[in-house]
Amino acid sequence: MQCKNSDSNENSEETEQFKISGKIKNQPDGMIYLEELDVPEGASASVDSVQLQNNQFTFTGKVDFPKWYAIKTSDTTEWPLRIVLSNEDITLNAVKDSLYKAKVTGASVYAEYQDYYDTYFEKIRSKARPIYQLLDSLNQGGKRELVEEEQIMMDKKWEEMNRFSDSLTKLYVSDYPNSLAAPMIISERYIQYADPDKADELYQLLDPKVQSSYYGKKLSKALEGYKSVAVGSKAPAIKNQVDLEGNEIGLEDYKGKFVLVDFWASWCGPCRKENPNVLKAYKTYHSKGLEILAISLDEKRELWEKAIKKDKLPWKHVSDLKGFKNQAAQDYMVSAIPQNFLINPEGDIIATNLREEGLHEKLKEIFDN
Repeated sequence: MQCKNSDSNENSEETEQFKISGKIKNQPDGMIYLEELDVPEGASASVDSVQLQNNQFTFTGKVDFPKWYAIKTSDTTEWPLRIVLSNEDITLNAVKDSLYKAKVTGASVYAEYQDYYDTYFEKIRSKARPIYQLLDSLNQGGKRELVEEEQIMMDKKWEEMNRFSDSLTKLYVSDYPNSLAAPMIISERYIQYADPDKADELYQLLDPKVQSSYYGKKLSKALEGYKSVAVGSKAPAIKNQVDLEGNEIGLEDYKGKFVLVDFWASWCGPCRKENPNVLKAYKTYHSKGLEILAISLDEKRELWEKAIKKDKLPWKHVSDLKGFKNQAAQDYMVSAIPQNFLINPEGDIIATNLREEGLHEKLKEIFDN
């Protein structure tokens, strides 16, 4: 695992306003902020603020369409309440220091969003919980590697779990194709975790009005982006990436070679766990023509450099130290890591997201036949 029915139309809200009436128990005064989220690159987020008076506050205003906002105080910036704000009368009841757990009523799109996680996704969590417990028991909390039979058993359980998860998410979208929350959920489940085929399947189920909504258009744009880096596509150029010595290295430096473009980061646990597997593949196939270009989504050079040395990774490493704003990551639609792209000598993407034994099977198919 890698988290109703509405006929609402964004245009119908043009003359309406929102009103948020809030109460925060045990916090009689102080400032509270309403901050726009999901702001386009280069734009400034709108921020409103009001003074708490006797535990209470009120925000009024207008949004052009339902959109994510954060409500926070000066001491809850790390754990704000995220809400889909729409032009409605909304009430909020919270307790100091746990604003993110606030009870919200009146925000219809947000309620539809929460319904998926409270009802559908909760069933997924319940089914996944004993699988995690079994894994923790088998590997002794990560202290031992699974033997082959155990790994096969766990793989089957996770495959079954994923099918169950997919079926419930599809059921939600099928039941509520008119919900403006549906494209948000599709994006969270299948765009952030790079499964564009499933995302597109569910996108096609949405009502045309929802497809043309703000988050429907964002989902459509993401799907178009994934098509540009799908298997069979020409690999986008990689520019403005430098190695630890300050040399700029791009995809053109690997022209005529098989290259695995590997996105990772020092802070990414699954990436670090996969590194020995990638190293094994490199040692096996480098002499036969495999190159690896690792692109780090780190922001701190010292942590990036330390991880390379600790994991003993001998191939080329580059970054622009901008995290997920890394230009190559954006061009390759990378929203979660680890992620990789296998590119042939002609510059075509021939495989993506190769993990564990799947990486070795694909490389064996190329180099041993």
